[in-house]
Formats: sequence, C-alpha cells, structure tokens
Amino acid sequence: MGAPITRNISVEAYDGICRDIREQPKWRPDADTDCDYYDGAQISAEVMQRLKNAGIPQQDSNLIKPTVNAVLGLEARSRTDYRISSDDESQAEIAQALSAKIKEVETESRADRAMSDAYSSMMRSGIGWVEVSREFDPLKYPYRVREVHRNDIYWDWTSREPDLSDARYLRRDKWVDRVQAAMMFPEQSALVENTWNGWAKTDVYDGTDTHMVRAFEVEQAWGRTHEDYLNRNAGMVRLSELWYRHYEEGYVLALPDGNMLEYREDNPYHVAALTQGLVQAQKTLLQRVRVSIWLGPHKLMDSPSPFPHGNFPYIPFWCFRKDRSRAPYGLIRDMRGPQDQIIDLDILLYEILNSVKVEIDNDALDLSQNTYQEVAQNISSLRSMTVLNANRRNANGFRVTREHALASQVFQLVQERKRRIEEVGGVYRAMLGASTDASSGIAISNLVEQGSTVLAEPNDNFRYGRRLVGQQLLAILIADLAGKTSAIAVNQGAGRKLVYFNRRVITDAGPELENDVTTAQVKVLLEDIPATPSFRAQQLQAFSQVVQSAPPAYQKVLYPAMLELSDVPNRHELANQLRQVAGIGVGPSGQEPQKQ
Repeated sequence: MGAPITRNISVEAYDGICRDIREQPKWRPDADTDCDYYDGAQISAEVMQRLKNAGIPQQDSNLIKPTVNAVLGLEARSRTDYRISSDDESQAEIAQALSAKIKEVETESRADRAMSDAYSSMMRSGIGWVEVSREFDPLKYPYRVREVHRNDIYWDWTSREPDLSDARYLRRDKWVDRVQAAMMFPEQSALVENTWNGWAKTDVYDGTDTHMVRAFEVEQAWGRTHEDYLNRNAGMVRLSELWYRHYEEGYVLALPDGNMLEYREDNPYHVAALTQGLVQAQKTLLQRVRVSIWLGPHKLMDSPSPFPHGNFPYIPFWCFRKDRSRAPYGLIRDMRGPQDQIIDLDILLYEILNSVKVEIDNDALDLSQNTYQEVAQNISSLRSMTVLNANRRNANGFRVTREHALASQVFQLVQERKRRIEEVGGVYRAMLGASTDASSGIAISNLVEQGSTVLAEPNDNFRYGRRLVGQQLLAILIADLAGKTSAIAVNQGAGRKLVYFNRRVITDAGPELENDVTTAQVKVLLEDIPATPSFRAQQLQAFSQVVQSAPPAYQKVLYPAMLELSDVPNRHELANQLRQVAGIGVGPSGQEPQKQ
C-alpha cells in the first residue's frame, strides 16, 4: 500500500499513483484499434497475404467511417448554446449579462470545436477529454478550451462519478522541449539539466547542495528507466501534470436558509456574522484540490488549484462503459466484427469469381507444348492458351467449368453485414442519406428519430459533459469579474443596453454594490433549440407559415422577427428598420431606442 495523499504530495505517494496507473485495465490498445478501423487501417498482415495469394489488389472496404461520420454530423446539426439562469428574479439582469458574456467566451475560446473533437473521440474510442483553463499567453484570448488526446490522461480507476468529482487524482503527460521545461521552472533548471545529463557534470556529495543529493538518491531508487521521461534523440522531456485531492480540517457556516459556506478568517463578513451569532460554525473535513508537476521522480512544483471551482480542469466525455471493469468503449467496438466479415467475404467473393474447375484426361494435353502446371496457372487468365493432343482418345477430355453459384449468396451476406454495421451503431440508412423502404417523409423522419433514440445514452453523456464545460467557464468568469466594475452589452428588444457589475450606487439606505457577481445564484443551462443554420432554416420555414396566416396587424410584429431567422448578412439592421417603419419599438418622442 502506498503512502497517503496529503498536502504537498510526497514522492512515495506519487510512486503509488504511478503504480496504480500501471495496474489499471489495459483498455487503451483496444481503443487505438477502434480508431485504426475508423482510419481505414483494418487489414492485418495475414489478410494482406491472402489478398496477394488470391491475386486481389488491396481494397478499401471501410464502411465504419461513413457510418460514424453520420453520427458526428448529428452533433454538428444539434449544437446548442449556453444560457445562464437564476431562480431569483432580482438577479435576472445578472444572468442575462452573464449569458451574453459566456457566449462570447464560448466563441473566442473555440469551445465548440474542442467539444466537437471530444465528441468524435468518445464515439470512436469511448472517451474524449476537454481542458478548461486560462490562457498563459497574455497576447491571446484569456480563456482556453482545448481537446486532449485520451492517451495523455490517466485517472483514478476507483472513481464512479461521471465528472470524476470523487477521483483521488488525474494525471496528464506531455512531452516538451528540454530547454522549454527549464525556462518554465527556472528554480528547478539545475535539476532538469542534471537529470538530462545523467548527473555526469555534478558532484552531488560535495556538501554544497543537499537538495541535489536528495534528488539524486530519489532518481536512483526510481523503479523505471530514463526512457520513460527522457527522449534524448528528440531533445524532449515528459512532464506529468498531477491533479490530486486531499482533505483538511476546517469550519463551515450554517446559513439561515440551510446552505453551508466555508468559513474564512480573512473575510470580515464571516467574522462579524459569527460574532453576532447570526450563523453557527461546524467543524468538518474539507476537500482541497492541488496540482503538481513532475519530471520522472522529481517534483518541480506543487501549489493549490488556481481555479475557483473544486474540480479538475479536465472534463471526460463518455460514450459507453463496461459494467465490470468500467473501461470505456465507443460505437466502433461492435462494428469491428461485421467489418472483418465484410473483408473476408469480399476475398471469398473474388476467389469464387476467379475459381476455375479443370477436368482433363491423361492424354488430352500436348505435353511437349505445355505442362499440367502451366495450364493450372494460366487457365484463369483472359488470354490463356492451351495446346491439346490431336490424337487424344476423347474429344471432350479437356473440360473447363466455373462455379459461380455461390457468388450471389456471398454477395447477399456482404449486404447483410453492411446493414449490420449501421444497426449496431444505431444509424439507419435514412440518416446516411441512402434510399430506404420508407415511402413518406414522416416515415423517414421517424427512422431518423429512432436513430437518435438509439444514440440517446452517449448523446446525453455529451450534453452532461458540455454542461460541465460551461460550469467551469462560468466559475472562472465570475472569479475574474469579482471586485471589478465592468459593463456588458446585452440585447433588449430592438436595441441594446449596458449591464454594470460591481458598481457602487447611492441609495436611500446608503452606498450599495450593484449587481455583485460574487453573490449571484446562477447556473448554466443548455438552450432547448439548436443554434445551427439547418435548425434556423427549419424555424424560418415554420415561422413564415405563421406570418402568412396572421392578420395584417400582427404581421407588422412578426415579420421583423422572421427576417432575423434568415441568413441575410445584415438581417438585424433590416429588422430594426422594419420595426421603425411599422412604429414598433419607437418611444413617445419618436426617437430610436438607442438615442433615448
């Protein structure tokens, strides 16, 4: 049993985590194979030799990729935006402004692209990862959302929660340039150089640096080779970013509304409330999240989590998980069997079509011109030539027949396996744009809806992960807005208004802080209606029918809204002009709302 995980994690505890990771179920090779099938690398060396022996050129029979791409297209078509909601009506303005801000963050941080890549990874291999963090480059947008490859992430296998909120640790490995690693940790640059040079240029026992002695001894006792974290050919080192949880004793405040709040001695409001007896303090165990960076057995840094939320900044997107081992797997796992059978049946079909049965008497050939072996090799060629014996006893002693009766049956098996690939993936031919037996638009729509129902579990997991990304973005956004006076422009009818955060205003009761973002009780939701051009076109078509059947007085109100659903580049400006012409949204003075 390894050392316990405590604050400022020890090398013994980290060694226990690394040992725990090595003993986890070996699911990654299967996930890599699934992705190879998607990429078309499906034919093994044995199958390639069979193709060569049968005289069949290497063929492309990848039916998995278009089937999976149809599922990926559903995600792109049904993508929804974030919306911030609040149960308190007095905080509706804060929620409205945060909704506008988080949509900007979603766009500028390329969150949609990252989550789309994670969706592709989860459908193919079983799991995808998204990193939500701040951008370290000050010249770029301050927030960053990126997809991380599954083989770079290792997590606590005993965790059962889908968001890993009960996980003890999560480790991400990344290869970086050696010089860059030394610049990232200038205080540990000597340690990085000594590890890279194999301690050949330093006498650790000269008594000048006890830290180097400890590092040297730890490295000598480390159970793995240097190749695990040093790539001298490429000049790179592997840094391991370890996020871990530990527990500390602390106090929480029981608020009158039943909620709990962590007590902080440096907060004067907490001290005043406790002194006046407004709240009660309770002793408990509090969960802390910390991050450390490791180069092999050497800890380069260890600090509390820089994020305001108490979670790891890496969010998993699950497809399916095995019941016993909890190993993830994707749609391709069940498609591999039919795909292999299709390749085998294709080879069998070629062999049947090229098969030739030769029946020959022992005196039918002119052996001075051709041998039995030569006839057997050339008989299947379109330009084969055979010299017969003119003095043979039987004129029909040389017979060539082709057995093609099984070809139709093999072809039917191929078609059945193609349908099987679609069925195990929950994809119907209507979703692929192919012809089906459905004869009406309603029947085709029902098939597409049925396919969406079969994929309900992974799609629900994706929406859950997408919401977790929004929650972490909102937590970071609120932490950055706290204590700063800022203004956010939001749409209001035909115009726009500014919502101020943390602005001091004078009231009858004295100065107050307007729209204090730190006290806002808000949550992240996903819009019910997808924000994609295809769905907007469907809304436009349905809305246009409503406008046509509405009375003329109502059409003045509905027509600008219908125009905003179109793809006209300046649709919002044209809609505002239509409202002005119709006298909608114009104040009593006849001025535009913005000028008012």
